Amino acid sequence: MDKQAEELNNKIKQSNPVVYDLLSEKGKAIYFPKAGILSQSADAQGKKINATIGISLEDDGQPMAFKSISENIKLDKKEIFPYSPSFGKPQLREKWKELIYKKNPSLKGIEISLPVTTNALTHGLSILGYLFINKGDKIIMPDFYWENYDLVFKNAFGAEFDLFKTFDQDDFNVQGLKEKIQKSKQKTIILLNFPNNPTGYSLTQQEAEEITNMLSTHAEKGNKILLIADDAYFGLVYKEGIYKQSIFCKLANLHENILAVKVDGPTKEDYVWGFRIGFITYGIKGASKDLYTALENKTAGAIRGNISMAPHLSQS
Repeated sequence: MDKQAEELNNKIKQSNPVVYDLLSEKGKAIYFPKAGILSQSADAQGKKINATIGISLEDDGQPMAFKSISENIKLDKKEIFPYSPSFGKPQLREKWKELIYKKNPSLKGIEISLPVTTNALTHGLSILGYLFINKGDKIIMPDFYWENYDLVFKNAFGAEFDLFKTFDQDDFNVQGLKEKIQKSKQKTIILLNFPNNPTGYSLTQQEAEEITNMLSTHAEKGNKILLIADDAYFGLVYKEGIYKQSIFCKLANLHENILAVKVDGPTKEDYVWGFRIGFITYGIKGASKDLYTALENKTAGAIRGNISMAPHLSQS
């Protein structure tokens, strides 16, 4: 294992060993490289000659670009053509974190990680598979689910789905979820998607509270829980009595044995489907800055080894 991965692992174990145990073998081995081209590029900033990275610059330092492209985009060239960081543009990450708090007011006072930018939600889910799922791991989720989960988790990472009936008459089948959770020992992976694709169902406030209580009880027994909140359709809620925030909010500070992960983005929230931008955000009770930084580094490392980074133009 690379020493840089070991360094990140040690920081995670020192802060919360449960999070380390939740990582897959690939997740434990991944890191964001400090050495090589990335560090060389940082060292070369401001120097007379910078030949460290594969982009072309004009004599005035502006990125080289075809006029036929640049004249059709009302942004500065530096916001369009160069590579962006694998973590995502810092301004965008900070703005999305601000918006998460604004749209989910019950998170006030709870520290969450800085979102890491992905190439939309599908890519975000795939990166979570890389970081947390070993072959044979079971994912608990409703039997009405987005069919692409088969490709993302089963085909790519060898996950098995532990399904429960989505509905108990007209309500969400909280008891069915509870029975699956009670049978899962040690590492418990749960994937919830609200509003649900394909049914459109959103939790009631009471159902959200019941799920929170059952997960708290499961965690109190020493079980390690990874809860993935697929918030692709977050905010598309129209009825009274529906829980209008992400289930992530209930769990981000619930227990030291529960790592909550929010996968979201502007794709559907802001009607920019083709921009392909999403985010991964972590929350766990008692998290240190080192823990979140280490998780962000591992996430960015998986992204760098996968697509390098999300599109700069879409982020701008």
